[in-house]
Amino acid sequence: MSVDHPSLETLLLLRAARKTGALEALMTTAETPADLAAETRLTERTAQVLIVALEREGFLTAVDGTLEPTNRSLGFLAKRDVRSIGSLPHRLDLLDRGLALPEPLEGAPPMATVADTRNRLGAAAAREEAAVRATVTAVHRLAPDAGRLLEIGGAPGRHAREFVARGCSCTLVDTGDRLEASDALLAHSEVDTLATPVPSDLSLALGDGSTAADRFDLIVSIDHLHRVGPAGNRQFFADAIDHLSPDGWIAVVDRFEGSAATRAAVEALLETAAGRVHDAECYREWLEAVGFHEPVVEPVPGTDRHLVAARRES
Repeated sequence: MSVDHPSLETLLLLRAARKTGALEALMTTAETPADLAAETRLTERTAQVLIVALEREGFLTAVDGTLEPTNRSLGFLAKRDVRSIGSLPHRLDLLDRGLALPEPLEGAPPMATVADTRNRLGAAAAREEAAVRATVTAVHRLAPDAGRLLEIGGAPGRHAREFVARGCSCTLVDTGDRLEASDALLAHSEVDTLATPVPSDLSLALGDGSTAADRFDLIVSIDHLHRVGPAGNRQFFADAIDHLSPDGWIAVVDRFEGSAATRAAVEALLETAAGRVHDAECYREWLEAVGFHEPVVEPVPGTDRHLVAARRES
């Protein structure tokens, strides 16, 4: 399923349909405007207007006089396999949180529900294949001979699977609920998984890195560290250097320039208690402070992400 890019008006329409229960009814039982009015608090007129708009946007189609969901609606029907959810439900979740402003700015954002988590994983699973490959290519060319790779916070595993396809042995570290929700995508892959309460806390997940078995040739974080505050990032880099083999690389891919950074900042505000966008200079300072030398910063071609990487000298 590809990334869906609806207009603001379409998102507001879908939000209204979801809030009133109309969306669930249309995805399951309601086949006519009269059915929808009977199953919700909508009037027949508003039910008719809503249905016509959803038909025009490609979420419903009329078949033999009754309404049926289209493929564009799959994300509101299928929740077991995150690959079927797509990006729309997560965008609606963000809109809900955004419309609750300013409250989320005055305290901790609300805890993510099971549905919130699955929807965010669905959006990650829907990232364009070309962007996934471009990201992995940018990282992999740093250490083309890397045998053991550790990816932090990478569920549902799109990038991890691509690393494995290129010959790496990959361990994906994430929270238990996110890994469980990603099972349909990871179950038949060669990606190893490790569940931990805090993915970026490598000492908690892996120990102190004192043995060769604890060390990796490449440690990667993709679209995760903007969800972690400065203290957590500093600790992550301090742990990472202890868990890298001599001459091993660390690579961070995230959004920290232009409108992409703004989107990441909004997500961090609405969904995390400590996250924020960190610019390239922050990453350089954190890497150099723990002993990495001459970090490189470059755009990932064909995407709105940038790569920050550094090597542990032997």
